[in-house]
Amino acid sequence: MSSATLFPRAILHLDADAFFASCEQALHPEYKGKPVVVGADRGIATSFSYPAKRRGVKRGMTIGEIKRVAPETIILPGDYESYSLFSKRIFAIMRRFSSEVEEYSIDEGFMDITGATGPGGMKYEKIAETIKHTVERELNITVSVGLAPTKVLAKLASSWNKPDGLSWISRQDLPEYLRDFPVEAVWGIGHNTAEYMRGLSIFTAYDLAVRSAAFVQEHFAKPHQEIWRELNGASVYPVIAEAKTEYASISKTGTFTPTNERETIYAELVKNIENACRKARAYNLAARRVTIFIKTQAFKITALEAELNRASGYPEDIIRVIKPLFERLYLPGVDYRTTGVVLAGLHEADHIQGSLFELPLRLCRYKTIYRAIDALTAKFGRPTVHLGSSLPARTGTRELSRLKSGHTRLGLLTLN
Repeated sequence: MSSATLFPRAILHLDADAFFASCEQALHPEYKGKPVVVGADRGIATSFSYPAKRRGVKRGMTIGEIKRVAPETIILPGDYESYSLFSKRIFAIMRRFSSEVEEYSIDEGFMDITGATGPGGMKYEKIAETIKHTVERELNITVSVGLAPTKVLAKLASSWNKPDGLSWISRQDLPEYLRDFPVEAVWGIGHNTAEYMRGLSIFTAYDLAVRSAAFVQEHFAKPHQEIWRELNGASVYPVIAEAKTEYASISKTGTFTPTNERETIYAELVKNIENACRKARAYNLAARRVTIFIKTQAFKITALEAELNRASGYPEDIIRVIKPLFERLYLPGVDYRTTGVVLAGLHEADHIQGSLFELPLRLCRYKTIYRAIDALTAKFGRPTVHLGSSLPARTGTRELSRLKSGHTRLGLLTLN
């Protein structure tokens, strides 16, 4: 039987497993397979790995309780900027297969693949499997994917074999699946409604689905009538697709020993730009706008923003624009303690085109050099090549003198 027969509409639901904790494990492979909790910054567990769950960690548990229940747990503050970028990468992968993608939350989304065949004439089930494996291969996190004729059923399907699950519910499979889901597991049915349903002898999703239309209309308001229709395979809720080409911003700041030395303050700013661009490239993003700020020892902040000719993830492009901005912000004789940069107007780097007056050779050179630099960073686990203009921020006075005399311990880069 064809996919089109089994799925009059093909709705896919993707749900990232223990998302924040999984992102941390992807960023820190040494955490894989270990109990990890995110929430040190909030004092409670906001996300935790499945090994932590098996040790008794529960959502909302305080950090103190976690340390008593599972003292070996790795407890981390939230890096919400990174999680947002992981999220954008997930949705970008989904959009390779269909433009009809709904970003329901940071870690889950819906997708309408009705009529899609994918490369080589893939069936719906194969498309779902390919999306799942692509996310796992490219981002090193696991996701659970459900495929069904409606959004409500697709959300049930994604939870069927969680974590790392892949399930599909066709019209023919409805009774088999729905009998195993308590009614409160159905998307849109809360605790109070579930209690009311149990009073009507409705304990499972199946119990609700097999009720007659007349019964449902008599006992339930429109929202729950729509859920009943979705459970019976009638698509009521559309996938609300909002094509996004612009993403969250990336910011980097650094605080240092207060100084009024222009070279040192500028070097600190360049270091922040290098770090921000490195993060953008890691997520295949490029910025169209940049904001820089500097903070005095008296905590006064001044900032300026600029637009780039084209989106970029290369420090040289950013520095070329912000250098005159820095000269406007910096006041000789004033002690400064913090610099920062915000990259905004982020787009997928694959879709960036050079401007009309772009020098193709320069852009090609940047791509080649930074591909090699990023490979070195991945190999050694830390940045090893830096711009020469950030040198004063990365070395002490003594080390700077050694470097200027030719005794180099840092990789320095100068591009024209």
